[in-house]
Amino acid sequence: MKSSYQLARHTSRSVYAWVYGRLYVSGWQRLVNDRPIAAHLASLDQSQWFDAERIERLQVAKLRALLGHAGTHVPYYRELFARIGFDPRDLRSRADLAQLPVLTKDIVRERRDALVDPTRRRRAVEKDTSGTTGAPLRFQYCNDSEGWRQAVRLRGYGWAGYRPGLPTLLYWGGGHAQVHGVWEGAKVALDRALRRELYVDCGKHDDAAMEKTVDLIVSMRPHLIVGYTQALALFARWIAERGHRGWGDLPVVCGAEAVLPGDRDAIARAFGPHVFETYGSREVMLMAAECEAHDGMHLAEENVVVEIVTEGRAASPGEPGDVVVTDLHNYGMPFIRYVNGDVATMSPRARCECGRGLRKLQHVEGRRVDTLRDAAGTPIPGLIFMWMMHGQEGVIRQYQLLQRRSGAVEMRVVRGRDWSEERFAKTTEQIAERLRGLPFQVIVVDAILPDRSGKRRPVMVEATEGT
Repeated sequence: MKSSYQLARHTSRSVYAWVYGRLYVSGWQRLVNDRPIAAHLASLDQSQWFDAERIERLQVAKLRALLGHAGTHVPYYRELFARIGFDPRDLRSRADLAQLPVLTKDIVRERRDALVDPTRRRRAVEKDTSGTTGAPLRFQYCNDSEGWRQAVRLRGYGWAGYRPGLPTLLYWGGGHAQVHGVWEGAKVALDRALRRELYVDCGKHDDAAMEKTVDLIVSMRPHLIVGYTQALALFARWIAERGHRGWGDLPVVCGAEAVLPGDRDAIARAFGPHVFETYGSREVMLMAAECEAHDGMHLAEENVVVEIVTEGRAASPGEPGDVVVTDLHNYGMPFIRYVNGDVATMSPRARCECGRGLRKLQHVEGRRVDTLRDAAGTPIPGLIFMWMMHGQEGVIRQYQLLQRRSGAVEMRVVRGRDWSEERFAKTTEQIAERLRGLPFQVIVVDAILPDRSGKRRPVMVEATEGT
């Protein structure tokens, strides 16, 4: 039974969250930033229950509006539509998008100015990607798109129990701590304080840093944790190994990286069974999130159209392919059929048992650039090696498979509490067999550092010129 102090603290938290939601999410964002996030969220909360046919009709209406705008105001699309004879008014279904060529990262880099609506530059939000594949990508999106992105995030995180204004721990990349200027830093600090969000740099994974984070969780008692998947999994295994769990079940939202085999179990041991995977990219933000059924990730179909494409055709459900995404609300710099570099599969199941009509991604396999090549140039999906490492959690603490430009493959491993060269030898033999004759060596290291964005990529292919 809760004490009167605990009940009072819970009540005060809830009251603050209610006030914060009313004043900031509904009021400030609408009146000052011209972002009707609350209205968008209310709309999303209704449309998630539409059937698949009604959702597609909604998408087609938004597609016609977006494509019509792009063909009129955006130089790149005006030229493209004229050259191929495309009329947005003829669009009848999502499948008709296949009439348009895909938009690649190289095109965005080379034709950036031509992809921007010159009438919307003034209020554009400027961003860039982390550049983990070799070269950052600069882009922008309009203010209305930002409103929809925030609403989609609130709904997706809300399926995990997130509520704005309640204490939340974000185990995120160190880049969030890098703020330029005293005034800008003060604004960010105030915003996070009002949100009751505490950021912890997940790139610091030494014992002292992890012990400090454990103490923070115990003292702040967050209602939810959001973090980079691989960093969370590493932290969770550390907690379990040392018996440091001093809290009840906490919902955990995993982002930025796929949940790999063994990750979910590890996180559940440290924080409880409520583990929710999400999928997004810097260019369009949250695209899909896991609901309470824990059976794939629902696409945010009111905000994006996601296609899974292989060899120039739509992939069948359950068949892996390239993620091709269209942002339905970015009129400032339209991303139409954009190939973001990820590989995923669409769920073959019709409707989720939760009742939502939104289609689902079955899982995200990783980045296309994380596909290795053997001596003959035949692709070897990185996911194969991730599955091989399932069950090795006690033997090794971390691993990373890296293919050099020469083709040679290195496997860096950090030894775990049950490390044994004999036990690990069978796994390395299986990996070497999959590499089909490529030079291969295992290197034991003390730690595997995250990249500059804070992510830990278990499989990497060294970037070549132009990637």
